[in-house]
Order: sequence, then structure tokens, then C-alpha cells
Amino acid sequence: MKKLFLPLLLIPMLFGAFSKNIVKTDVIDVKTPEISCAIRRNNSEHPFLDYWAEFREAHPSVCDISKEDYEAMYRIYSSLEKEEKEYINAQPDGFEEGYTIGQVIKTLVNKYYPNQQKVREEKQKLDQSSIIVIATVVALVGATAISVLYILKNQKVIK
Repeated sequence: MKKLFLPLLLIPMLFGAFSKNIVKTDVIDVKTPEISCAIRRNNSEHPFLDYWAEFREAHPSVCDISKEDYEAMYRIYSSLEKEEKEYINAQPDGFEEGYTIGQVIKTLVNKYYPNQQKVREEKQKLDQSSIIVIATVVALVGATAISVLYILKNQKVIK
């Protein structure tokens, strides 16, 4: 049965190997165009960048920015369009090395309006295995203390 079944499987392969390629498709060799999204802008095109430079000169430390000053700055920032915000968020802060304007604004938002759910999630909770280990250690310490007291009482060291 196996000898008969194997040639039946190989017959379609034989016909496929000797037949001509019937399907003809033209190869379309098109290079994909690249669109550059990086547009260079001057500070004069974005008055917010000039405002940001003045704001940061007045407040060199991010932690010392008052809520009133933050809210005045954020009103101006929130009036910007989405594309302008993306451009401004990517700009370096200029006062703190390695930080962007977007990161500084996000830090200020989290400082004055923390996400309560995120704060709750940040509290570390003990998992079940940790609780079992703690309970076991407490039980062993208690059992050891009781055993020592019992031995001392039987030896008549304590009354």
C-alpha cells in the first residue's frame, strides 16, 4: 500500500517540473519615495520658544516653579496646535542638559496634577508568596520562643 501511495504523491510534482511557466507578471521596479518630515524652523517662527527661553531664565530650577507661573505657561502652551506642540516637545530645554521641553512640561504637569490612579499603582503590594514567607518566619520565631520557655520551665530555671 505504501509503495502505491508514494508514486501517487510524486506524479503532480513531475508534471509541475516539466511544464512551462504560464503565469507571467511584469516586475515593477519602483523605488519608494522618501518624504522628509524634518522642517527646520527658527525661533522667530515659534514665539513659544522665545517665551520658553524667558520663562526658563526666570526659573532655572524646575522644582522651584510656582503653580501660578506654571499655569500661565501652560495656557500659552495649550493654545498651540498639535504639530507645533510636537515640534516644541522635541526641542532641547537649553537649561538642563539631556532634557527636552516636552519632558520638563510633563514633569510640571505631574508635579501639580498627579494622576491619582498612577500614584495608587505605584504603591508596592506584597504578593502571596511574600506574605506566606513572612507568616512562616513569624510562626517559627514564636514557636521557638515558646519551646525555649517550656524547656526553661521544665529545667526549673524559671517558675
